[in-house]
Amino acid sequence: MPLKNINSITIFFIFILLFSACEFNQKVEEKKIVIKEPDPIPVNVYTIKKETYPIWIDFSGKTESVDEVMVTSRVRGELKNILFKAGSVVKKNQILFGIDKREYQAIWEEQNAILQKDKASLNLANSNVKRYKPLVAEQLAPREKLDELIATKKQLEATIRADKASLSKAQLDLDYCDIKATINGKIGKELYLLGNIINVGDSLAKIVQTKFLYVNFHPSSHEVSLIKRYKSEENPKVKVILDSGNIVVNGAIDFIDNVSNTSTGTVAMRAKIDNKDDLLLAGTFVRLKLFVTDKLPIIAVEPNQISQNQQGEYVLIVNKKNEIESREIKVRYANNDLSIIAKGLKEGDKVLVGTIAGLSDGTKVLVKEVTNPIRKESR
Repeated sequence: MPLKNINSITIFFIFILLFSACEFNQKVEEKKIVIKEPDPIPVNVYTIKKETYPIWIDFSGKTESVDEVMVTSRVRGELKNILFKAGSVVKKNQILFGIDKREYQAIWEEQNAILQKDKASLNLANSNVKRYKPLVAEQLAPREKLDELIATKKQLEATIRADKASLSKAQLDLDYCDIKATINGKIGKELYLLGNIINVGDSLAKIVQTKFLYVNFHPSSHEVSLIKRYKSEENPKVKVILDSGNIVVNGAIDFIDNVSNTSTGTVAMRAKIDNKDDLLLAGTFVRLKLFVTDKLPIIAVEPNQISQNQQGEYVLIVNKKNEIESREIKVRYANNDLSIIAKGLKEGDKVLVGTIAGLSDGTKVLVKEVTNPIRKESR
């Protein structure tokens, strides 16, 4: 093939290659033009500021009756009457049980007869003394006889005092045959049936005062220090939560122990609650909320806004570039409603509200401001 033709062919292939390369670069440029950054992800944020919140601390406790008594017998005898229904409310001095009175009635009548006999003897002795005194004064009767009559009178006076004491004892035993309630409250099941012989000191039933109850619980010594330091009330109020929060029984703290348990580091505390609707029984485990204060400005977030990794706890915030940023925090105290932040957040920080998948540091977001999401407890 002539050299001229070879050169022409070579030039033709070079031209084709150059044209293909240009066309490829043009397509790449076109593709580059099509690629664009993703749209910002819409998120809700809350701008942090110091606010006052009603701060409640959660505890578990156990109820205890404020007052309870065991109904016991103070005399021996056959149980004749049961005058209440188990589980009912009884009042102080209400008759609950009846013991057979016949023996004690006979003793009372015997003692009363003795008293009446000795009173009659005393009346005679008084008459004798009164009659002999003028005779002795006129020396018509011996002085010794008057002294004897006076001594007899004094002996009878002492005897009557003893008779009255014996009659009072017989009256008490007779009265004790009617066994009465000594407090108001709810009575349990009778422990003896009719016909049984009851002895002195036998327990017959228990009465529990249920209008008010104690709730005993044991916070840590650190929690007690915080309560004492920040409490807004001398006797902080409490709520006992029942039925998943649908029922609330109110009360107040009435006792804080002055020592800490060396083994557990806890302090015994007690609240007195109003159980007028009879919703709680003594000995029940309950959930308790103790009010501390609503006058302390704090930085706080909802507990579900906090996440955790190997470095510790953190929240997601939106920085000034509208990008997601992880912010490590230190929580001072947390309950079901809020977490008080000791370190890591400041006023003006925009904390992410809610959970959105796919967010990481540097993710561009579109911010929407929402109101404070913390659930405020009513006072």
